[in-house]
Amino acid sequence: MGPKVTLRRWPALSIAFLAVIVAACSHGRADAGGTTTTVKSSSTTAAPTSEPSLTTTSTTIAEDPVLIAYLDFWELYVELGGAPPPFDPIAVNARLEELTTDPETAQLFDFFQRNAATGLVLRGDIGHTPTVLSNDGTTAMVDDCADDRLGVYRVADDSRVDTDDPARRTYTATLRQVDGVWRVERVDAEGPPCAE
Repeated sequence: MGPKVTLRRWPALSIAFLAVIVAACSHGRADAGGTTTTVKSSSTTAAPTSEPSLTTTSTTIAEDPVLIAYLDFWELYVELGGAPPPFDPIAVNARLEELTTDPETAQLFDFFQRNAATGLVLRGDIGHTPTVLSNDGTTAMVDDCADDRLGVYRVADDSRVDTDDPARRTYTATLRQVDGVWRVERVDAEGPPCAE
């Protein structure tokens, strides 16, 4: 992997913010079909010698609450990002709080609010291949070489304002268990294209 590009510094209403979001969130293909999801899970266990060993197993989404929460987060992202203005801050915040925790809740709330204020929506979908990198029961890390087929569109004239990029990108998410529910705490997009 190349250098890590972290999408966490989004100053309010800046052009730089929009450029970063468009670049990170629109690596889509307009001609792509439905969502595909391949799930891999990794766990670290202590061997009798106290040295960690890595075991990789395939699992279904229904068997892993971390992956369920991760994929539900992205479904919500596409749903809320695709909602045209007017922006309902109470409803959006309530929906975000179901699946996220700060700082991700605040980041997405600001993102959706700015998009609505400027008349932008997301359209498309994302194909996922998530892998659980770690899970200590409280915090989990997920790595995903995602096929982001989203585009950013202007509501007024239905024109696309970002550039289509068919490359898959790596997203690394931190999830935290809050009140018995896994919630996305942070999502980072990493450098160069990845391979499934």
